[in-house]
Amino acid sequence: MERRVMEGERGARCEMAALLQALAVLCASLALSDPGWLLLRVDGEQLVYGASYILHHGFNFTETGTHQLLHKTGLYILALMALCCYINILIGSFAFMLDFVRVRINISTILHFITVVSSAAAVTLCSYLYVLLRDEVHFQVMKPPENYIKLGESYYFAISTFLAAVCAALLSCCARKYRRGYDTENPVSGTEVTTPLLQDCESPDTPGEYG
Repeated sequence: MERRVMEGERGARCEMAALLQALAVLCASLALSDPGWLLLRVDGEQLVYGASYILHHGFNFTETGTHQLLHKTGLYILALMALCCYINILIGSFAFMLDFVRVRINISTILHFITVVSSAAAVTLCSYLYVLLRDEVHFQVMKPPENYIKLGESYYFAISTFLAAVCAALLSCCARKYRRGYDTENPVSGTEVTTPLLQDCESPDTPGEYG
């Protein structure tokens, strides 16, 4: 009975990890498809840069955009951001399936941590690009008071991906440790199960049992 309760608790943690990982995959997909990671206004012109920008231009690293703000460094950063999103979606989907079917191996936990690292890398890269473009907008373009740069909705989707992936990884770790701790505290050996049966078979008949 106790083992059944333990398995139920572990299954609930796996299902929660799968649910959170599915949320992380959804947020990563939105971040990849929505170009609004960085929103700029330069000389009265609205500009939008994101992970999908480099995809729409076919990984053309000479397309630096209007006012030549991105340079090659910015384009490489966008490409890395897109790669992080793809890794998050693919690895996260696989981790979701493993948790959903409750596979009793540690590979799903490892996959969860890979999605945590990839989502954190995407947020970090976008923050670094924000700093680079902020310097370009405020110091190298005319009419600085009319120019601005701010973080778009896709940046916050990426942060949501990171938070959901962290929670999924923690729940996955708890599920594995939960089972490992139970198996350590309650080992099941073959002798414990078969010994009573052997004793019943080998017990001698008492005198006068049959008359």
